[in-house]
Amino acid sequence: MRTTIGTAVSKLHLADQRLTRYQSLWPDEQKSSSTPMRVGSIKLLALLVTSVAIGLSVAPASAAKEPTKQQLSKQLKQAIEWHSDGEGIRAFRLPYSHQYRKIPQDPNNKLTAAKVKLGKLLFHETALGRNPQDASLVETYSCASCHHAAAGFKSGVRQGLGEGGTGFSSNGKGRKLAKSHKPGNENGFVADFQPIASPTVLNAAYQDVMLWNGSFGNSAVSVNKTVDADKVSMAGPPNVLSNDFGLSGLEIQAIAGTKVHRLKIAESVLETEPRYQRLFRQAFPRGVDGIPEGSEVDEAWLGSALAIAAYERTVLANKAPFQKWLRGNVNAMSRDELRGGLLFFGKAGCVGCHTGPALSSKPGATEDRMFFNVGFDNLDTSHNRVHGTIDLATRRGRGGFTGRSEDRFKFKIPQLYNLKDSSFFGHGASFRSVRQVIKYKNKARPQSAKVKNLAPEFTRLHLTDNEIDDLTAFVEEGLYDKNLSRYVPKKLPSGACFPVADMQSVWDLNCF
Repeated sequence: MRTTIGTAVSKLHLADQRLTRYQSLWPDEQKSSSTPMRVGSIKLLALLVTSVAIGLSVAPASAAKEPTKQQLSKQLKQAIEWHSDGEGIRAFRLPYSHQYRKIPQDPNNKLTAAKVKLGKLLFHETALGRNPQDASLVETYSCASCHHAAAGFKSGVRQGLGEGGTGFSSNGKGRKLAKSHKPGNENGFVADFQPIASPTVLNAAYQDVMLWNGSFGNSAVSVNKTVDADKVSMAGPPNVLSNDFGLSGLEIQAIAGTKVHRLKIAESVLETEPRYQRLFRQAFPRGVDGIPEGSEVDEAWLGSALAIAAYERTVLANKAPFQKWLRGNVNAMSRDELRGGLLFFGKAGCVGCHTGPALSSKPGATEDRMFFNVGFDNLDTSHNRVHGTIDLATRRGRGGFTGRSEDRFKFKIPQLYNLKDSSFFGHGASFRSVRQVIKYKNKARPQSAKVKNLAPEFTRLHLTDNEIDDLTAFVEEGLYDKNLSRYVPKKLPSGACFPVADMQSVWDLNCF
């Protein structure tokens, strides 16, 4: 059976309005001790009317005609407007990538076409991989190694691998740790793998702080202003002191990530390739400033980071069916997707946490609306494709950064677009499909049994199998932008293979 939520909710509101009207018309002289009983009778009548409405809405298809797509669209629009704070469906629209003024950005890193163009190339440039622990792996990895379009700008595997990884297949799912680079080998080499799943770059413009614990970002309006200053200043590698730059999360992540992931700007193609030199001058015609005193970061390093962050802000899933529907194409989504959308904004209550244009946290959200504990497990270190250990701070999520016990095991709300491109979900890659995640939240039984302070929103949803099908269809198909390749350069000024360039990956990618 299908639930026509919009119809049921409308009749519920109508019943409530009638109750209010009946009460307002009640004669003053009859408001005696018997009034509560009479009002109770009216409430019971309203409840019965509502029950009949809901009963009709879940009637079998044989008893009630299936709503048309136009009717479903109208109901979905009403449901969305209910959660839009008066903005209407515009509150959930993503801008086009060239509409720079409409894209959230750091005031100290204004978006320009020149910056975005430079950043797009640098993000994918394997020739920047010039600080490897193993000299034989120089220039074989890039930012895009763990954030590439084929995986919805995630890594495509449980644990992202930069230096030390081998292979790619066609979508990153074939990447694994090279046998010669296993942890604990005799030459002391440690591959670049992370203790947590690689988050996506997609729609990241709508998140002010970066990483699952939100530790990167310290702009004037950042939620990290509430964190002890000593902890904030130490976010990032030694000597970089990333948050001392006073920038937003994407900019800070690009600065710190350059060193963490063994990239190097000095003596790279950025300084030796004429096209890169020209693009850098166009992106920063007045030079680059804002470097804290005593920082090892120089102008080329900071400029590159700002350009990469500018590009990342334009990586938006604005051609997904739901986005087309929000712009007026009522045929952009199927019936299943429309019904799933009604559940997302209605019975399932997903919009309570996943909101705003990116369906992550709402722009300008407070800290308590940005980080939640829903009981997800961490990376399974017993799995043969997971390497290293998971430190206590990483396990504690937001609490590992802030040091506050009430923040333990809270992680940042992820965006929901292009999840179909990935095979792993959650900060610990503990789920293999969107449907698994929905079924998990429907039952509300935490994977991590020892975790406390679960979010109050983590409650049973009481969805039927058909409703789970519809909600899965909305998330997987309605939120799927099938043309993310538009954010990938056709070639690099260096001529290098990308997003990875180790020997096996060059073969897999056929970029000889």
